Amino acid sequence: IINMAKSSFRKIVIGRAELLHFTGYDIADIPAKIDTGAYRSAVHASNIKLTNDNKTLSFKLLGGHPVCGTLATTIETDNFNEVWISNSFGHREKRYEVKLRVKLGPKVFIATFTLADRSKKIYPILLGRKMLSGRFLVDTSISDINRVELKKTYNIEFPKDEEEGRPEEL
Repeated sequence: IINMAKSSFRKIVIGRAELLHFTGYDIADIPAKIDTGAYRSAVHASNIKLTNDNKTLSFKLLGGHPVCGTLATTIETDNFNEVWISNSFGHREKRYEVKLRVKLGPKVFIATFTLADRSKKIYPILLGRKMLSGRFLVDTSISDINRVELKKTYNIEFPKDEEEGRPEEL
């Protein structure tokens, strides 16, 4: 028997990939990869620029991404931070972190995202533990998104990955 805290019953079960909506910008159905190994969430952005007085950050949300670049919108904000990100190989990188209003499943909330170049990744969004914790339970056996179909639909020529051979995804 699994011992689950009462708070677990308020959490929504999500799969290894989900569709995310940016509610403040009327951008819907963006494929997002769930990564419980990542602390922070990241979103694809291009044309990231800081004004000369360092008070305003502008960027093109989803700009140029092969899956959803047509939905791109330019955002300007004075609510941002600079953070250091370390990947699993120990490489450190400074990124800007912004707050965006999102909808994932039935939940609508403000989430923080680092701005990253994810143009070589199938998923323009990566959702990490900081955003997931206290809100969601992850069941890796389910997914709202079929990677193979995503690649075919958008004619993405990224290298073949292990999931492409799984019968339930073909």
